[in-house]
Amino acid sequence: QKGHACVPLEMYWKGPLVKIKIGLARGKKQHDKRDTIRDREWNIEKQRAVRHRVR
Repeated sequence: QKGHACVPLEMYWKGPLVKIKIGLARGKKQHDKRDTIRDREWNIEKQRAVRHRVR
């Protein structure tokens, strides 16, 4: 359904077969996405600062 996703929870082999346990998850809300983007950009800026300081 719209707004849901299948997420792999476990993966294991049983003989020659690969078995995957999946779960049904709901997507992130808009404000959660903004928080994730803000955190990702902050980490990128920190890495740039460290790289610049090392030079």
